[in-house]
Amino acid sequence: MPIVNTPLPAIAEGSLRLYRCYDIGYSIDLEQASSALRNPAERRRSPLRVRQTRSVQVAQAPLSVDLGQEPVDLAGLAVTGRMRATVYELGAVTVTLVLPLPTPLTWEQVAELMAMAQDPPLTLLGRFDATLEELRRLLAKATSRPARSAAVEDYSVLVIQRLDGDLPLDELLAHPRVQSAFLGERRPLSAHATGLITRLSYYPDDAALLSWNGAMLIDPDPRAADTAADLLEFANVQLLLLRTYDADVDREVDGIEARLARLRGGGRYLNFGVRRYTRLMHDVLTLVAEVNTVTDGLDNAIKFTDDVYWNRLYSAMLEVLSVRTWRRALDTKLTLLRETYSMLHAQADAERAATLEWMIIALIVLEIVLALTGH
Repeated sequence: MPIVNTPLPAIAEGSLRLYRCYDIGYSIDLEQASSALRNPAERRRSPLRVRQTRSVQVAQAPLSVDLGQEPVDLAGLAVTGRMRATVYELGAVTVTLVLPLPTPLTWEQVAELMAMAQDPPLTLLGRFDATLEELRRLLAKATSRPARSAAVEDYSVLVIQRLDGDLPLDELLAHPRVQSAFLGERRPLSAHATGLITRLSYYPDDAALLSWNGAMLIDPDPRAADTAADLLEFANVQLLLLRTYDADVDREVDGIEARLARLRGGGRYLNFGVRRYTRLMHDVLTLVAEVNTVTDGLDNAIKFTDDVYWNRLYSAMLEVLSVRTWRRALDTKLTLLRETYSMLHAQADAERAATLEWMIIALIVLEIVLALTGH
């Protein structure tokens, strides 16, 4: 029987998680944040001990806070979800809406939900924004240098715990209707488009499908699905922070030439001109140090002691989101800033030396004048 005509089992149990990641400051003191939130449901979240999560080492577990129930009407489906927030030491906050799926749920309805997740209604976005503003207010004293960036990373994860049928998982995931529904498309995909989906699995009855704007996790073990979702969430946080600092570096690079032009335009050989070079050098070096601190924090936030499934899942997510491409671009710009710093340092030294030479010449001339005038 052709696979396109194979009957598809409905979803019997699952949830849809809508993530929005925000950069609210340079860093967040998690102990102070915990005191400010004063929520009995808050907890420091580390990967659950399932499968091979002993190989996942989290340097600074984020703070997870339950924000209560949230009634939502999505794609014609009225459900009551739960809003939660995850606070990261690196200055990011993720607001997540977890929606239980009304069951049985057909794959046509999945397509509608995933399409909606890519372009949420304004009312839903307003709830996310209101939640963020309340978190900003509560976390203000715990946040170093707040209001970092207006950039937002959004992502959706469809978690399926049980299917209403016994179709083999390989056949289900190869079905054109399932693949198009996963990407939020009502029409069948071309063979080339299906290549946009990355698939991984550990057991025969679980699978993770990854794309640039959403993931689908099929897993009968809810703890394993939570671990996978946590890793996908942090990959999006990493992308957000790299985008933020990439924009910072772009602004700094764009401003360097203008500042150099102003410096060269006035008092080239005067000492205060050298001091202004020093201020510019300080700004450049500060930005480089800050970005290095953040990127080191991202590199060390999650470590995998063995080449196991979670490592491959996390690495695949970084690849799908082009995180490594952003990182390489940022590293290139940091190299440019370091070269600029070296150039400014050399220029300042040259002008300082020139100033000293002129001072020596002036002293020599003064001595000659004094000698000729008899003073």
